[in-house]
Amino acid sequence: MWSSARCIAVVCVALYAGTTFAVERPEWAFFLPSTETAKVNAMPRSDSPAEWSAPGSRKSYTRSQLQDVLNPPDWYPDEHPPMPDIVARGQRTGADNPAALPCALCHLPNGSGHVESASLAGLSASYIVQQFADFRSGSRRILVGNSNTIGFLTALKKRYTDDQVSAAAQYFASLKPRPWIRVVETTAVAKSVVNPETLMRTAIPNGGTEPIGDRIVELPESTIGLLNRDSHSGFIAYVPRGSVAAGETLVTTMAADGTPSCSSCHGTRLTGIGDVPPIAGRPPSYLVRQLWDFQSGERRGTSAAIMQSVTSKLTSHEMLAIAAYLASRPPN
Repeated sequence: MWSSARCIAVVCVALYAGTTFAVERPEWAFFLPSTETAKVNAMPRSDSPAEWSAPGSRKSYTRSQLQDVLNPPDWYPDEHPPMPDIVARGQRTGADNPAALPCALCHLPNGSGHVESASLAGLSASYIVQQFADFRSGSRRILVGNSNTIGFLTALKKRYTDDQVSAAAQYFASLKPRPWIRVVETTAVAKSVVNPETLMRTAIPNGGTEPIGDRIVELPESTIGLLNRDSHSGFIAYVPRGSVAAGETLVTTMAADGTPSCSSCHGTRLTGIGDVPPIAGRPPSYLVRQLWDFQSGERRGTSAAIMQSVTSKLTSHEMLAIAAYLASRPPN
């Protein structure tokens, strides 16, 4: 394990040796809405009294209940501690003020989250609080989706009070990460689209396949489970063949220029140490977004200088391989 002083020394050498560069942004990791809206797999809005269920759950919801963004479904309430109001229901405000959406809408009651958002389970409370401070200051931004989505999410982060952020942070920090991503190496993947409203990616029904190329495509294990926000329904990350082994080499060995391995800071099992976040078992598109954000300077918050030096010479192909390997590792 590297000492903090040795890590700082490596950072200083890397920064002195030359400026960083940013590779072309890997658009596949940023969930840009698809233009083929007719092919987007979305549930119809309905006031029908018919109820939906989820495997292993005793709960049921109507379609209109499932589409209530201020009261998202909690299919397995016995599997987690009581959720704070801001996590479970958000905050309804006056007509002139937009609502503060509940955390569980995107990150789910178990903190696993969807691949277009982030997994929060197992992060330290202080780390989560610091990220909100970085969002508020503008030193970190959410860049998924198009300009409308980015603007909405940026404004959303500023609506929560310090007490709400603290309550949510304590809640998600108390949760144990669970296996959520199944990595599959392949040469072809189902054609898919990204819903412009939810940013959820789903396969086009009867749409055939296409070469995977130099990208990762994350699709739900169950499309119905995804649309119904079933917190037992995870994802399959389709990655190019050979990328997991290539990523293992990049993650576990020190670079020739002295850049430390990921385990030097994130722990031997890559499950985090203190406020250094866990990176094993995380959605690979999220990991690639962060690697690119650090390299490009888009993310300038806590520890950005260290991560910018580590990512300064990575190619987009190497970012993909690193994310593929990390996603394949057990989260705890």
